Amino acid sequence: MRNINRLEEGDVLLYRPILHAGEQRKGEVAIVLVPAHKSADQDKIVILDPKPAGEPESWTVPMRVSVVAYVYGPAGLNRKKVKDFLSRDEELIAQLADYAEKTAQTEALIAALSTPSSPSANMDAALQGFSSKYGMSQLDRTATTDQQALVLMRTLTPAMATYDPITPQPSQGVGQTAGLATAVAALFFGSPVGLAAGGTAMLLQLRAIAFPNAEFRSSFAQPMPEDGLGLCGRRDPSPPHTKVAYVWASRVPNVGPPQLSIDKESSIPAAMSSPVPVSAGDPDWKYVERAHGWALQPDEGKPIPVKVVKLAGSKALEIELSPGVKAGRYRLIANWDWDRFSVNGRIDVRPLNDFKAARLVAESQDLLVARTGKVPVTLQDGDFEFVTKVAIEKAGDKFATPQSVPFVLPQGLRQGPQDRMDVQVNTADLDAGEYKLLIEELDGKERSVHVKLLPAPPQIANLPLVLNQGVSGGVFWLKGQRLDELNRLEIANGTADLSPATPGQTERKLKLQMASNIAAGTSLAMKAYMQDRSEPLTFADAVRIVGPRPRITELMLSFPPRQNVELNKGELPGGVFMSAMLRAHQIQSNSVVRLACAQPGTAVTLTLGERSGPISLQQLAPDQLFLSFDTSAWLQGCDLTATIANGSEGESDPYPLGHIVRVPKIDKLDVTVADSAKAECDVELTGENLETIEKAGWSTDLPLLVIDLPLAVPNDGAKQTLHLHLPSPTAGAQFYIWLRGESKPRATKILDIPAPEHGSSHR
Repeated sequence: MRNINRLEEGDVLLYRPILHAGEQRKGEVAIVLVPAHKSADQDKIVILDPKPAGEPESWTVPMRVSVVAYVYGPAGLNRKKVKDFLSRDEELIAQLADYAEKTAQTEALIAALSTPSSPSANMDAALQGFSSKYGMSQLDRTATTDQQALVLMRTLTPAMATYDPITPQPSQGVGQTAGLATAVAALFFGSPVGLAAGGTAMLLQLRAIAFPNAEFRSSFAQPMPEDGLGLCGRRDPSPPHTKVAYVWASRVPNVGPPQLSIDKESSIPAAMSSPVPVSAGDPDWKYVERAHGWALQPDEGKPIPVKVVKLAGSKALEIELSPGVKAGRYRLIANWDWDRFSVNGRIDVRPLNDFKAARLVAESQDLLVARTGKVPVTLQDGDFEFVTKVAIEKAGDKFATPQSVPFVLPQGLRQGPQDRMDVQVNTADLDAGEYKLLIEELDGKERSVHVKLLPAPPQIANLPLVLNQGVSGGVFWLKGQRLDELNRLEIANGTADLSPATPGQTERKLKLQMASNIAAGTSLAMKAYMQDRSEPLTFADAVRIVGPRPRITELMLSFPPRQNVELNKGELPGGVFMSAMLRAHQIQSNSVVRLACAQPGTAVTLTLGERSGPISLQQLAPDQLFLSFDTSAWLQGCDLTATIANGSEGESDPYPLGHIVRVPKIDKLDVTVADSAKAECDVELTGENLETIEKAGWSTDLPLLVIDLPLAVPNDGAKQTLHLHLPSPTAGAQFYIWLRGESKPRATKILDIPAPEHGSSHR
């Protein structure tokens, strides 16, 4: 009944109960029809006579029908009550066809969610696919099972809109162990409902919400073998003296066969499932799945049955061919009720190719050189229309891993015979030798075509070689691969002498002698003559003439005035702003100064003329630069250097600025007698970076370990206080500190500290 597309006057509906061994089907069944064309003098619905539910029965259809409803009464049916129930509400009659449609959608959803072959991990995919198919909003993947089910049911059945699973009655709620299919069924029917999903019966307690407070209950169908239908519905007890009837409806679209066409040539491989794009209007595409008995019709001979599935995500039909379908040209046909219809256009069934005769065209083989990057080549002498993947693998290497290779079919996949295919082989990581192109077709199996990668020419990685203007020559080390293959080098306006070659060389000495009058900015090409090649390889921009190299000749540093902890010679305080005056030759408008550690680490580059707060680089004279910078950019122990770079003209040698040491700033020192008998005092330091102090004392030979950690001063995040417990100082004592990780003391500029009296303090 669910696949019937037209139900006309005179057609006969056949009913046969499917009974288990020893089962008796009590009650009666009736058929309710909604006419397709209503007239003023015609009933809105037609109730065919109730008949015993336990015996095969039949009814003759009196008119063209748009909806068929099946009504089952376990305790019998009263035709008048059925008609009264269905006729009492104009809105119910108007929505009967929509109810049939929603029932079909619910059946499709539950079938997708309760298929035994679909594990729970795939339920989300089924849910999302169903929501997309029926035009519903995207579901929240993070929502609970009952919440997702409710979203679906609110769309499928408008009566569900007032149900709130978040605050259910005490007997309600979707159990976490129940599947989503059962949750959907429970929402559709109410409580209790038993749904066999994957062989397990699950019982949920939910109120009746599809038809509340009524003796008529909705039901839905699940497919059974041999075109049987299993009807599922609520089975909770009915009110006293009330007979329960179950209603299931199915829409009859009353449309002719869909108008489908295959617009462009489409080839499918034998013995496989393949999608075939079709053109169809929306009304035709809507009912395509109601067609049955699909077959391929050859020009001569009998139709060959095939399995066809409508792909909801795109207008395409997936055709599954059995191994017995031979290569040839076919029309796609199907049954629409009892009539045949044909899809416009043709389908070619063609065998997959073994590519035993396939090879590279001669020009492509010459281009296929190892270690040269992406090389486009062309294969010929094969039918490549079903190719889905290409990879390359080194022949004879059992540990080799295939590498994917991009390819382009001239006409496209499944678009007819194609005797050529373009591929792009990335040889950047491939050595010379024998290889296999692994070609995979729609069946997922690989076929191989043997190809050869030619030895790559030498690669020189450190070009261009840079010469400063006025320098007549220099010695360089060429770096790269296969440099032993170089026989000689030629360059205009000069000579190039290579050192003798040794096998496997990656560095090779080169002496250049150039004319001294070559202008800065000149770029010169170099020709390389190699073994086993008749034509030289040209390296463009191999030698570049640039301006003179800069050089730093003098440095003067300015230290911050508040520095009251002793610094050793060559040290720079960390975390402070400093200034420097540089004298240098060959300063240009594009010059930059790079400050970096001699060790690997952070580098700061300042552009000439840059000014950003206290950080700046200004040119004061043709050979003078004034630099302001913040030493907090580098870590403790950095040997800071300055380098002037003039872009392509090169850079100066690094000029040492100093060794960065992070020392504290002591703004205040308070001394208070703690114990006069023991000659002990409490010392409080106020300043910055006090955490760097590990030990302190009034002399260099009596350091005491600092136990406390500094605390931040309220309302001044940069300031800290640090408490020390020391012996009382003598008159004229000097305060010393030991930095963490250092063994030698550092003197502070806090001098002439007298011994305090009991209870007094001194700053």
